[in-house]
Amino acid sequence: MKKLILNLLTIFAWIYQIFCVIGIIMWIVMGGVVLFGIHNPDFRAGFEEGMGIKGVSVDSYIGTIVVGLLSLIMMSVAAFLICRYARLIVKNIKQEVYFADSNLNLLKKLLISVAGYTIISIIDYIIFITHRTWFAKSSNNVLYPSGVTTGLLFLAVLYVVYLVFKYGMKVQEDADSII
Repeated sequence: MKKLILNLLTIFAWIYQIFCVIGIIMWIVMGGVVLFGIHNPDFRAGFEEGMGIKGVSVDSYIGTIVVGLLSLIMMSVAAFLICRYARLIVKNIKQEVYFADSNLNLLKKLLISVAGYTIISIIDYIIFITHRTWFAKSSNNVLYPSGVTTGLLFLAVLYVVYLVFKYGMKVQEDADSII
């Protein structure tokens, strides 16, 4: 049963990594289309109408659009790295390598990736809050940022796991030195 669950986790991580790569490509293409399309008067009129910002210059939103798209690209990269490090930890566990330096290093990288993802989520949330009338159609719940709170919770749990692994390695080293 343990092998089945670990294999499923590996498969899900691979699939999610593929979606992250597709997402990165999509955000880059979308950013290019929006930034080059803004110079087209018909596109600008449709953009202003679709976003409900009639009478406001689209140029004032270009910085927000660029920062938003860059944050989405960085979140996709961070999610890709999170899946990669988690998949490598699962691989080590399948090989019954538990308290090893490689797992501790992978956990540290995973912790850094989750921290980066959470920080980018906070920046994204701030962008949503400061431009909430503009993003009102796309954001479901502006008052309770579930992505940010989930990221912070996951970061806290992952840090505790990291500390447990670090302590477990010390105990393993002590046990190995006695024997």
